[in-house]
Amino acid sequence: MKLLFLVNGNAQNIFNAHNFEKEEFEILKIDEKSLATPKKLHKKLREKFEEVYFGCISIEFQRFIPFMFLYILFSKAKKGGIVDEEKNKIEFKLWRTILVTIPLLIFEFIASVFIVLFSYGYYFVWRKFKVKF
Repeated sequence: MKLLFLVNGNAQNIFNAHNFEKEEFEILKIDEKSLATPKKLHKKLREKFEEVYFGCISIEFQRFIPFMFLYILFSKAKKGGIVDEEKNKIEFKLWRTILVTIPLLIFEFIASVFIVLFSYGYYFVWRKFKVKF
């Protein structure tokens, strides 16, 4: 049995584009917001599935691809990927997730914290005391 998290789009179009058999899949419709809250997904990912896929209309417009890969990484299946209605598919690869995706997320987090701290310092400290360089 395989699991398809349908983020957006039509499941039948995804099955037709990738020649999947509908009988092999359990389909769970989710929205993009639930990708940020893993409680609901974690329960389903702990069940015994052979592969886990995330389906969408177009991969180009997905913002949460790194999180989708992390969900597959923490699932029991460790196989799957992201598929769309346009026959595009991104396969899950363990080495790419560990060596590329996770370090990029960490770098993005550190850069975001730096920007927030710099903005706070500039707008609330320097401008308040009118410090000029």
